[in-house]
Amino acid sequence: MEKSKIKWFITSTGVAPIYCNPNFNSECLTETVYGESNRIIEHQRNWIQVECEDGYRGWVNKFYGSESYQKNNSKFIIAFPNKDGLYNPNYPFSSIVKEPLKGAILKGDQLGFDSIIYLANQLLGIPYKWGGRSSLGFDCSGLVQSILKVCGYDIPRDSYQQKEFFQDCEIKMFDTQSGDIHFFGKMGKVTHVAFSTGGYGIIHAQGNVKKESLCDKDKDFNKNLYEIYLSSVSIRLKFEA
Repeated sequence: MEKSKIKWFITSTGVAPIYCNPNFNSECLTETVYGESNRIIEHQRNWIQVECEDGYRGWVNKFYGSESYQKNNSKFIIAFPNKDGLYNPNYPFSSIVKEPLKGAILKGDQLGFDSIIYLANQLLGIPYKWGGRSSLGFDCSGLVQSILKVCGYDIPRDSYQQKEFFQDCEIKMFDTQSGDIHFFGKMGKVTHVAFSTGGYGIIHAQGNVKKESLCDKDKDFNKNLYEIYLSSVSIRLKFEA
């Protein structure tokens, strides 16, 4: 497709749900966050099929944004809560904004590995939401993807894709550092993902964003997750030059 012919759907609400089919009764696959540029594939009445920034495809209703022949080139991304410790629902975590709003940083700023768990701690208590990718609600892989995006690292959307993406970076569970990633599932099929806080501690989205442990000696031990543990990976091995 010629560059001049590419058209973008720019999300103008806090989040916009992306559906499997062009109707509200369809399964919600994921969501696009304020300011993201989604490549338009086709139109069907009030619905637009888009390819999200992470390559995910689905249908969004046109009232969640606007169409443009240019991608959104806004310079800032929402990384931190405001002075009250909250995220504005109009511009939730990972929103791409034009102005340096409270909690925004320059998109080019590389927060780095050491900021991953710091950011995750700011999101504790956010409710679980199927398909969620923002401070309005996260699913497990959406939490991991969104935090790494704000830190400057782009990874795939779903947990099984994330495991494949990091397949050459596996390490032992007890060797994980702050910001590394654990995968869980059954029969080799990934069903859950969590950040390591170092060692056996985790932060993940299950019911809500919370801290727990994979060590049976800890009060917050998550036995159910421990029993379906699959593997751990180092993000430093993946992204360090």
